[in-house]
Amino acid sequence: MTRARAGRTVPAVPRIVRLIALLAGCGDENVVQVTVTVRTGTTTAVTPTAPVTTVTTTAPVTTAPAADLADLRLRLPAQDSIPSLNSGSVEQKPTAQSMVDALYSVGDPNISAAVSRLTAGGYEGGVLRDQRGANPARGLTLMRIYIFRMRDRAAAQAEVDAAAAELKATTSAPIRDLQVPSVPTAKAMRISPTVGGQRAEVLYVSFAAGRDLYGIQVFSRADAKLYQPEVLELAESLHRAWNTTG
Repeated sequence: MTRARAGRTVPAVPRIVRLIALLAGCGDENVVQVTVTVRTGTTTAVTPTAPVTTVTTTAPVTTAPAADLADLRLRLPAQDSIPSLNSGSVEQKPTAQSMVDALYSVGDPNISAAVSRLTAGGYEGGVLRDQRGANPARGLTLMRIYIFRMRDRAAAQAEVDAAAAELKATTSAPIRDLQVPSVPTAKAMRISPTVGGQRAEVLYVSFAAGRDLYGIQVFSRADAKLYQPEVLELAESLHRAWNTTG
């Protein structure tokens, strides 16, 4: 699947590289929403003395309890935690589908598996905030941070690991693994994609704090400042503040 923009088609690429392409000057887009249809099942009951009866039933839908999205908003860092960024608005992502749609490009073949993982892990809701760079020529182009709540700590950590493995498997850009001091279970990578001849730098950090999954992604041009030490320090501080039992 592709997205149409300004009279030409833009092929779907992995989520990190796709976002770099958008930031390189892609303008407005028409976003295709992905929906999930719940189907009803049909069962047949047979008894020795009665005619065959067909009964159509609707299978119960089991959903995780909704997270307190106001509480998750409070767990986002201050807007000025990392320099060179403008303020951004917080988006609520009450369902696994809505969060995956925000993080993945339209047509990404991994969308279905990601929604299934989050649903199986007891996704309860999440929030996301994008902050554009105030001076992309010298500093960051974008910082994206998101938090979503899973059933328990184990489910949150499992998604941290699965998402990092998926990212490595779906991009050919050079990747260097990083360590987040004091958070050994975090997944952190520096990715160096080239899109349309333009080199960029991406810092990806994800970790579980209790049963909440945090994701931080920062983007810059190759010749601009990525603020890597500051972002890793921010991840540490968020983990210290919110790594409650769960």
